[in-house]
Amino acid sequence: MAKSSLSSDKEVKKEKEGLDIKLTGFESDSKDLNTLLGSQRTDKNKEGLGYNAVPYPPAQVYSPPKKDLSWTGLPEFVDDTVTDYSRPTPSIDS
Repeated sequence: MAKSSLSSDKEVKKEKEGLDIKLTGFESDSKDLNTLLGSQRTDKNKEGLGYNAVPYPPAQVYSPPKKDLSWTGLPEFVDDTVTDYSRPTPSIDS
């Protein structure tokens, strides 16, 4: 009976060591998960980090669209009509 109790003690120690290793791994993973969750920020916490650097548009301010003045000053091209629709004939030098 002494041998069987020694072998069962060794088995218990091996099992305890295996469980201790698993427990250490779970504790480490739990710390990593807590660190990850703590590092994630909500939108409310992002203020001051450059996320709200673009100011909001002023309230109740209306600026009408500007007139397109790109065609002003070009009246010399108003009556530029095409009167000759013929194609030039190619000339062959001999």
